[in-house]
Order: sequence, then structure tokens, then C-alpha cells
Amino acid sequence: MTGVASIDVVIDDEYDRLIFIVSKGDLGRAIGRGGRKLEIMRKIIRRDLGYTVEVVEYDNDLKGFIKNLLSPARVSEIEFMGEGEGKVAYVKVPEEDLGIAIGKDGRRIRRARLLVRRWFKLGNVKIGSS
Repeated sequence: MTGVASIDVVIDDEYDRLIFIVSKGDLGRAIGRGGRKLEIMRKIIRRDLGYTVEVVEYDNDLKGFIKNLLSPARVSEIEFMGEGEGKVAYVKVPEEDLGIAIGKDGRRIRRARLLVRRWFKLGNVKIGSS
């Protein structure tokens, strides 16, 4: 619909949303000028399937991917603790961006946790203020 192929699509039934992951560098093309492409796609999918739509840019670097997932929150620091699937990312954002990083009803942090598990086998993402 947007002219950009997604590399993954995740159905999040808890929040009735489809999360499209696009290749690094393709986010702007997927959204379109002024968000027009994305808005058209959102309307069609909402009407036909009942889902909201979110688009995230992939990054091979785990820190970069986490930053993309929490955007537009400004991430100041990311530290990792643990090993394997028990590994946890501790993300620090400025106090004023804490609500943005968590998202309405925890939607943004839930999306981050879901996708880092899926793509990087990371156990959890925790957010605090810097």
C-alpha cells in the first residue's frame, strides 16, 4: 500500500494493532510526505480489519532498534545486563520523555518488548529517567 515492502508484520491482539517493520532507511518512504501514505493505509486496515497500524524502522544494531521503537522519546543511555534470553535492556530517557517512552496505556514499551524478543531474543526492556 505504501510502496515499501515490510520485513515483518506483527499482530498485537492485546492492543488491536498491526506493527509493520520496514528496512533501515525506508521509514520516510513508508510514511509518505506529510504522513499521507500511512494515513491512507491506516484508514483501509481499520475499516477492513479493525486494527490500528504502526510502522517501525528496523536496525541491525540492538541499541538503534530500541531507539527506533521508543521514538519520539529521546533515549540518553542503554545498558544491558544478563545473558541470553534473560538479558535485559535498561533504557534511560529524560524525565520529560518518560511518558512518551512508555506510551498511552504502555503501548510503546509493550511494542519494544515484543519486538526485541522477536528479533534479538532479548528478555526485557525497562525504562527509567536519566
